[in-house]
Amino acid sequence: MSEFETYECTACGESFAALPDANAATNGYCSPACEVEGKGLH
Repeated sequence: MSEFETYECTACGESFAALPDANAATNGYCSPACEVEGKGLH
């Protein structure tokens, strides 16, 4: 079973834990709100 790894959010800079193959790890955002902000979708 995979273990969580620590990543830094592209939008807010906060550290977050995610599985390496999870969407959060591949897109670099810790939350949907940060993804919206980071992609300029607001």
